[in-house]
Amino acid sequence: MAEDDDSYWNSSSAKGFSWDDSSDSVVLPSASISSSSSNTPATDLVTFEAGLSTSSQVADRVREATKLISAAAELPEPSISQLVGLKDVRKLEAELLTVRKNFAKLQQDRFQPSSATQTVQDMVLGRPFSLEGFRSLQDKEGLLDSALEWGDGEVVLAVAIMLKNTLKRSKFLAIMSSRQEAADQLISHMVVRLELREVVDLLVSLDRSHEAGVVAYKQAVNTNSLEIRSRNLKQTLVNNLKSHLDADLVVEQINLSERLAPVINGEVGQVDRQAGSLVGASVLKSLLYLSTHHYGAAENLLHSPLALRKMHRLTDKQFTWVSLRARAVGEAWDDCLGP
Repeated sequence: MAEDDDSYWNSSSAKGFSWDDSSDSVVLPSASISSSSSNTPATDLVTFEAGLSTSSQVADRVREATKLISAAAELPEPSISQLVGLKDVRKLEAELLTVRKNFAKLQQDRFQPSSATQTVQDMVLGRPFSLEGFRSLQDKEGLLDSALEWGDGEVVLAVAIMLKNTLKRSKFLAIMSSRQEAADQLISHMVVRLELREVVDLLVSLDRSHEAGVVAYKQAVNTNSLEIRSRNLKQTLVNNLKSHLDADLVVEQINLSERLAPVINGEVGQVDRQAGSLVGASVLKSLLYLSTHHYGAAENLLHSPLALRKMHRLTDKQFTWVSLRARAVGEAWDDCLGP
């Protein structure tokens, strides 16, 4: 039995190709895997049979499909009734006419804005909106009034900025003067963006000179150079703070800046004294510095504590306490005893 199995696996029924063979076709032989033992059941046999060529069947199927396509192409186009069902043609025509009219109306109204109330509502709810359609002065006033009625600060600010950018200044100021809430929203926005010069002009135009002076003062002192600060304060005092309630305080700050600027410049080499801290110092802090480093200076000198006392009208208690503290820190005990 073993010899029969070896002879089966060592033999082959495949026919090699030869150029001398007159046949133009190569036929695959049937292949079967079976056991030569008669004891092997038939269900264990695995057989691969090479079938016949199906090219003729494929050709028949192609011809059949071509005929079906040709027949479908020759069919007439379906009518409207066939597509939509058995509805009345007149009813369909009426519906189509209505749709056309609605479309024409939409085309005609596509450049007309929504109502002011609807636009503000869309802005509040975060829906798409457009302010381009509000072109007349009346429409813009109505839009701002609607925004004020809703009470949303961001919406009021957006409308106020639109008015500022699209209206003449005279008309814009007229609207803002009668709607101070909208003006406040716009001014706060401009202050945050450091548009202080425009804020001052707007406040002056709205006859709010006191607030204009405060903003102008903030802009004037926004520098670390005492020379520039004193110059800005003088200009601000003339333009915005002439009749202001705190005008005298601004004058004192100008005098202090003009006194301390030469002192700071003269002590550039004295690193341990930290003269740069005097840039934003008050009168009493300046007195503390001068009493520490220039206690015995003559009154006619800028760095004299006595001159500072006289210029800013300090009381005896203020001068004595600050000077005593400065001399005690420097351990100048003889100066602390007094005359």
